[in-house]
Amino acid sequence: MKKFNLSALSIALMIGGVQLAAVPSFAYAAEAEASTNAEDSTKKEDDKKSVEVIEVTGFRGSVIKSLNTKRFSDTVVDAISADDIGGLPDVSIADSLTRLPGVTSVRIDGQSSELNVRGLSGGFVFSTLNGREMVSTSGGRAVQFDIFPSELVSQAQVYKSQKASLIEGGIAATINLETANALDNDEDHSFRASLHGNYNEAAADNEDSDTFGRRLTLSYQGKYLDETLGVAVGWANMFQPTVSSRFVNYQFDKRDLSAAYDGAPEEILVSSGFEINERGGEDKRDAVVLALNWEPRDDLRFQFDGFYSKFDSEKWDRGLRVSGINNIAVAGSTLLLDNPLMANGALVGGTLYRDRDGTAAAPPFPGSSRDLNIQTQADDNTTESEMKSFGLKSEWDITDDLTMVVDFSHSEGSETYKDQVMRMAYFEDSSAEYPVIDDNIILKYQLNGLNNPYLEFNQDFTDTAHMMVTSAESYPHYEDNSSDAIRVDFAYQLESEVFSSVEFGARASQREYEVSRGRFLYGTTDYNMRNGQYLTFGTDADGNTIIVDNFAPFALDSTNSTVTSIGGDLSGMPNFLSVDNDAILNAWIPGVDRTPVRTWEHDWTMTQGNLVEEDVLAAYFQINIDAEVFGLPVTGNVGVRYVYSDQSSTGLVSVGAGNGDPIADDLGEINNNWQRKKVGDSYSDFLPSLNLNFQLSDDDQLRFAYAKVMSRPDMPTMANSGNFDWVEDKDEGRYQINLNSSTSPFLRPFYANQFDLSYEHYFSETDGAFVFAVWYKDIENMVGDAEDKNFDYEAAGIEVPPTPENKLYDPITGELIDYANGTYWHAENNADAGYMRGVEIGYTQTFSFLPGLLSGLGANVNFSYTDSEIQVESQVPGEDGAPGPIEGLSPRVVSATLFYDWEEKLSLRFSGRYRSAYLSQQIAIGSAQSAYFDEETIYSAQASYNFTDNFQAVVSADNITDEPNISYFGDTSRTGTIQYFGRTIYFGVNYSF
Repeated sequence: MKKFNLSALSIALMIGGVQLAAVPSFAYAAEAEASTNAEDSTKKEDDKKSVEVIEVTGFRGSVIKSLNTKRFSDTVVDAISADDIGGLPDVSIADSLTRLPGVTSVRIDGQSSELNVRGLSGGFVFSTLNGREMVSTSGGRAVQFDIFPSELVSQAQVYKSQKASLIEGGIAATINLETANALDNDEDHSFRASLHGNYNEAAADNEDSDTFGRRLTLSYQGKYLDETLGVAVGWANMFQPTVSSRFVNYQFDKRDLSAAYDGAPEEILVSSGFEINERGGEDKRDAVVLALNWEPRDDLRFQFDGFYSKFDSEKWDRGLRVSGINNIAVAGSTLLLDNPLMANGALVGGTLYRDRDGTAAAPPFPGSSRDLNIQTQADDNTTESEMKSFGLKSEWDITDDLTMVVDFSHSEGSETYKDQVMRMAYFEDSSAEYPVIDDNIILKYQLNGLNNPYLEFNQDFTDTAHMMVTSAESYPHYEDNSSDAIRVDFAYQLESEVFSSVEFGARASQREYEVSRGRFLYGTTDYNMRNGQYLTFGTDADGNTIIVDNFAPFALDSTNSTVTSIGGDLSGMPNFLSVDNDAILNAWIPGVDRTPVRTWEHDWTMTQGNLVEEDVLAAYFQINIDAEVFGLPVTGNVGVRYVYSDQSSTGLVSVGAGNGDPIADDLGEINNNWQRKKVGDSYSDFLPSLNLNFQLSDDDQLRFAYAKVMSRPDMPTMANSGNFDWVEDKDEGRYQINLNSSTSPFLRPFYANQFDLSYEHYFSETDGAFVFAVWYKDIENMVGDAEDKNFDYEAAGIEVPPTPENKLYDPITGELIDYANGTYWHAENNADAGYMRGVEIGYTQTFSFLPGLLSGLGANVNFSYTDSEIQVESQVPGEDGAPGPIEGLSPRVVSATLFYDWEEKLSLRFSGRYRSAYLSQQIAIGSAQSAYFDEETIYSAQASYNFTDNFQAVVSADNITDEPNISYFGDTSRTGTIQYFGRTIYFGVNYSF
């Protein structure tokens, strides 16, 4: 038996220390209500007029406008604003929103994309554009905000408390983006143009990325017909290199090594493998916004606005992929582990021999196996997204006291994820008639916790005398999402010393989400082709083994491949070959149709297609308050919202051989083992809300808010499922029947009763404010995943359909298989999830009272802390379903900006944002794996100079310290992903008149 000789009983692995952040910049401004209420509170207008207004421009002016938004809002809200369309300096609106208290982002390829608010992930954030529901380009509720260029968004608000007139959907918050209204401008006509370049030093050495990028923005606003018609139009084009250097370790699973190694542990966590690669490519975005405002009479107003964004993110992953390390647990395997390194119950390194004695048969020989696989990858992970949104709104003042608003809207998004795969392997001699995989592979590796690992191979994977292309595959995802809605609102002004007005209305919406899949493969099976088993064997009439089919691998040389190395902080990793995928395919398989199709041979391409529909009818009643209590002015609102939801899903369900409907795949093959079924559910909700603002003094106010809120499950999780799978569990050494019912149209929304209490002090002798807020959410009915092994289907009343004919017999022995009960995955609602609570502290001040040049200084600092009682079964490998946190929860989030404005000429900012560790999903081997992400701090800086009133130069730097994005599997010694994005420098000019 092999000996388990430890070279180290303990390993000192560095654990990342806590980093303090002084964090990012602000750009707040005036609020534009997402709901179409028409509050004309006389007292509130008097209060506004009593406040001294000083016209301040530049970044300082944006900060002051944002404070005014917060100060005069009837809800708990934070905001950002641009003085005009194109005034925000960030790449996307997501960058700007991360500067608000309690708001942080998930970095995708280095760019802020999905937003988390108050410790809750993007699925709990409801997003609107001009007050209308906005769909995601993919199936989630979380909008990817990087598709919105900041230049075309004039204002954005984050509503942290709810009121009846706001569309339901956001437990964490409702984020509303606003486009411009030209009639609000002082000038009759205005034009703005900006041309910016950018440089990423990491992209300079990547073959798939350009060194420089660009952003071009043009916008115009004008008033016509005696200032009754306003036109605002803008176009933003972006071309930006994207690059990341990555080490991606696969999840750790329990293995028993005692049967394969004498003295080895019976239970140890082992990762199946890892990837080292460099992602390169470009982000391309074209966005257009149009807003038409027409006011033919004083009592009649019309608005049409449209938004279009096409965002293509080209991503090539090139590097090395190692898999099969967990096969060291298989007794009798030719795979040998020597000098194992252990840390906290996990294997984190050692020396691996694929076939130390040279006794194993190698592919393509019959009976060969691949216990350890080393492949060079060249994967096209490009995503193409498109979003369209438009609406038509009319407002009519029926009388001096009664206003009616009618609003029609449409929003749609689509996304195609290519997922094209090409693999290369190391052969003994690539010039042979039937090349043989070289089994002489030795790998030495050591994980180093949150720091870069050590890797070493005995072979050179850039040697074209040995490297050959073995596999060409494609598994595209197609997603479409749309929403149509009509809304009617009324507002009636009251003659009352307590209530200023009453609002009521209704909204009807229809939302659809559709997903489909496809598959293309050249060769036998994806597993066989990737691992060099390109020959299909059979027997002749005399029983001799013969070659039935040959999918020969493609030889590489210096004309079709390039030696590549990973740069930056991951430099020193083994080199690999890069290839032109299209050129290789055109030379290798010129006559093969490479269109991905849906086939019954790979039935998942059929069953994963689904249509989810959601119809909602809502009505609300809200009374707006304007009163005095014990001499204190009190404003706010109280109301209730009624919501009726009808949701359904249409998809294929397995009903057993011959029991279904005849359904054809893309190749015309008929299968009658499935039925297309539409199932669903309907339910009603009442959502009360209360907002009270107490004016303690001219400079102090106290806010209280309560609401019952809801967030619906993501559209893909509402797909009907319940498909059986007859599989071999190699770990357990048996055949079993699994049932995947991890999505369901019967899932109900997340619900919460939430409370907000905040104190706001506004400085009277300078510009700024101090805000202290506490909040509490009692969350119930939260959606969760459950996994039951050895599940007794009969006892649960679940009928198992007959075993498919191609699953009845063992393919090797030919014997009838006896299947056991397997794993049942299902989605469910937890009755009582628990509470979340938190504190937010904000401080903003301009130091105009300082002498001389120092008077241009200012600071903005935000801190939020979130505590959660909610625990779910951990999906992190090694934690065995133990209670764990919800995804996206960072207990501490800090943002800060130090800014300086001088004589409306020079503006400087230095910003940073910090978030503590949180749970999320890392992407590995094409699927999500639950992991913890380490704390991170992102620094940025910006400087602008106004040469004239019309001409401005800007330079900025983002991710100045090249902060890595790091994940780990429960314990920091169990490395997950380590990726670096490089720092980016932006520079350009703005011109306006």
